[in-house]
Amino acid sequence: MRKIIPLTLGLVLLVLTSSSQALTGLGFGIRGGLVQNYDNPALDLSGVDLSRMQMIGGHLNIGTLRIIDLEVSAEYAWKKKKDAFAPTFPNVDVTIADLSLNGTAKYKFNFPVIRPFVGLGLGWHRLVYSSSGPSGSYTIPDDENTWSWQPVGGVGLHFPAVPFEIFLEGRYTSIQTSGKNTNYTTIIGGLTFNLP
Repeated sequence: MRKIIPLTLGLVLLVLTSSSQALTGLGFGIRGGLVQNYDNPALDLSGVDLSRMQMIGGHLNIGTLRIIDLEVSAEYAWKKKKDAFAPTFPNVDVTIADLSLNGTAKYKFNFPVIRPFVGLGLGWHRLVYSSSGPSGSYTIPDDENTWSWQPVGGVGLHFPAVPFEIFLEGRYTSIQTSGKNTNYTTIIGGLTFNLP
């Protein structure tokens, strides 16, 4: 399973950059966001509020003539809760982390300044759960590597005389974790610097 995502992304990149579809632009950028309503059924931590987790990352955009851009991104979301099980189990800190590599195909509506877009992507996730402090009768799930699917939608602002684009994006992520899926939404904002 670990090899399927990179091979799929490589195949999509090869198709998009073939001689029949020339590149129209490259760009790289930074992003940050807020993961909301993180719902992993295997994670039963009543004292940990997972309604919001911070996220940072970077991305590479590859534009094609057919208005479909390929975006490859790496993102890291995390949450740390001190005394997560207090007062029953004091001094137990819990950390939740989600490292993901994502590939997304985006269809952009090319208006002069405002550029709405919709897309669909696949991701590979490394989910890590850890606790520090005395052990007790609480359960921390095992770390897991798995994939996700991700519909996205948003808007970009591109000014002709400026070499960068500002974007705001909403994304729904469904990670195929063992048992039931882990689902959440993310609000992402960032900058893309367009290469000449």
